[in-house]
Amino acid sequence: MLDVGTGPGFLSILLARIGHRPTAVDASPGMIERAASIFRQYGCEATAYLADAEDLSSEADGSYDAVVCRDVVWTLPDPQRAYAEWHRVLKPGGKLIVFDGNYLYPAERRRCHALRYALSWLLILLTEGRVRRRSRDDRALLQELPFTQVMRPEADEQALRLAGFGAIAVQRDYIPRGALPMHDLKYGYQDEQRFEIIATKE
Repeated sequence: MLDVGTGPGFLSILLARIGHRPTAVDASPGMIERAASIFRQYGCEATAYLADAEDLSSEADGSYDAVVCRDVVWTLPDPQRAYAEWHRVLKPGGKLIVFDGNYLYPAERRRCHALRYALSWLLILLTEGRVRRRSRDDRALLQELPFTQVMRPEADEQALRLAGFGAIAVQRDYIPRGALPMHDLKYGYQDEQRFEIIATKE
């Protein structure tokens, strides 16, 4: 199983704990170093190495039963290329599992969204000691990313079909709210934007 854009290795740790032996990749050397350290700390059988999500040239065709990623696709300069590359490394019948969100697209929000965001901002400040704020330069760079300018997951479904995927299932608001109440209070305002996609390589 391949964990693309692993960051600190969150998904890989979960996968290892249920019996998988994931390979984790990330384009950030710092994140790979951190993920490898966390894997050792938790005794996880996972491999981590530096790689671009859009260019997995060190991986052979049909290498994996599954590819997973979390909050990665929206940050990519070329999501179509990434989907094609992930399709290539999957075995026939393999699954692509994408957890992502329509985070920056200016879709219509319900009135309670602003109130939940304000509560989130306050709770993150109190419990994590940080302020949720992006610089003007960061916002400008993010707005240049292709999947911040389109409605998702509709754009993903089209890109996945172009990449060669067959059956595509989409689920919205997939996080159970009662399981992690504090997490829901801090980040639940994003539930309207979040989705899960499972696509199959035929």
